[in-house]
Amino acid sequence: MSTWNDLTPSKRCDWIDQLRGWAVIVMIEVHAVNVWLHPGLRPDWLNYLNGLVAPSFTMAAGYSLVISTFRTDGTLRPFWPDTARRLGFILLCAYALHAPGITAADWSVLNTVQKARELFKVDVLQCIVFSLLILQGLARLVRNPRVFTVLALLLAIFVPLVSPSLWANGVADGMWLPIRGLFNGNVDRGVQALFPLFPWIAFPAFGAFLGGLYRHLRVEPVNGQARWSEPRFLIGLAVVGAVLLAWGSSAQQAWLWGGQWLQQNGVWLLHSRSGAFTYDELGRLANTTLPSVAARAGWILLGGALMGAIELIRPKGHSANPIKAASAESLLLYMLHLNLIFSVLLAPAVTGLTGWGWGSLGWTSTLLLTATIIGLNLWAGVVWQRVRQTPDFMRRLQHKAVAVLGVWFVLGGWWTLRHFVQSPELAKEPYRFLNAARARKGLPPTPDGLCRNPEEYFREAERLKLHLSDDTRADLTRQILARGESR
Repeated sequence: MSTWNDLTPSKRCDWIDQLRGWAVIVMIEVHAVNVWLHPGLRPDWLNYLNGLVAPSFTMAAGYSLVISTFRTDGTLRPFWPDTARRLGFILLCAYALHAPGITAADWSVLNTVQKARELFKVDVLQCIVFSLLILQGLARLVRNPRVFTVLALLLAIFVPLVSPSLWANGVADGMWLPIRGLFNGNVDRGVQALFPLFPWIAFPAFGAFLGGLYRHLRVEPVNGQARWSEPRFLIGLAVVGAVLLAWGSSAQQAWLWGGQWLQQNGVWLLHSRSGAFTYDELGRLANTTLPSVAARAGWILLGGALMGAIELIRPKGHSANPIKAASAESLLLYMLHLNLIFSVLLAPAVTGLTGWGWGSLGWTSTLLLTATIIGLNLWAGVVWQRVRQTPDFMRRLQHKAVAVLGVWFVLGGWWTLRHFVQSPELAKEPYRFLNAARARKGLPPTPDGLCRNPEEYFREAERLKLHLSDDTRADLTRQILARGESR
């Protein structure tokens, strides 16, 4: 039987596995390039491509929810304990990434008011968990996979229709901080949500719609056969993606900026399909509109259809597949690469030795560093897949890791305290002990303990033999002088 006519019900969706795996890889590239590449070297097309990572990741999460929640006979799998524990663990990891730290020192003497507030920043993992909880609630409310599929599509359309209005100045400001960031990405009390539910829940909702469609056409058997073959579904996916991309790209500009400027109480507002907004507000709304969501979803579907087609014709081997490993271990790789980049390679001691500070590298060095980090993460994903095959060994490793974290919580971080007590000039956070440390060195006090004189910083850096490039010195000078201007 040819692949085109193969109606064997699907047991595993290859195209979504490929999409998630490649999204993880590009996500690592995003963080590495954004950290080390000089900002002036980054082209617009790369920024747009990088902007497709989070939609891909969240869409895949919504897609998988349907397949894992509804059985082939239409009944629901229980939410407790497996699904609830998995989402709870992801949420714990999400908040741990924005916590003041993972040591007692970080939570006490090295804590600040702003670092404590950053705990409630809504990032992609929080967005995924809260979106999946809402979709899980919807699925268990209607208890019908076809009705749920339609409602998921309606939710995916409704959210970007109302999202621009939620991004207007002042909306949700002052709300309880743990839920404040679910509404928009405007800065409030120094905290800015990176992936608020409006509009980002639209992507997992649309993914849930696609998952319901795939379940109906490829998973749910009718007389032992699926309704569609895999190639036919992938072609349909590509057609839908092309339509969404064409409409979204053509309508996006007019949708947001087309309209009439009217002055109300001395304020000019553009009245458009998205609502009435000031010029400053319009600059924040580009990614929140329905055409913008549609265009990005279109690119993702075209890419996913291509990946699925390649997977269909690719010779299958028995060796480890790093892309599937990245897909299956996406949370592990997400946590691993963030900690490797931000906690290890950007640690002051490391940047002082290497000179690999923010925006300090050209294309060649950035690509080599990025490829190395991607390679290490893929290797870790493949190794952990093998470890999973021996559950007893895996649990022993997990128990040892928890024990190591416990020891690190007690013992870690205190040398950072010692470092800033001896060199308060180098601190970038307003720790409470800084002025006392400055007084011991005969330095004048400052409002928050942070130095206001760049030369003071550079003298201490030279004493400690820290390597600072010219670009790094220029950036530090701007940051230090800005402290005085902000007061």
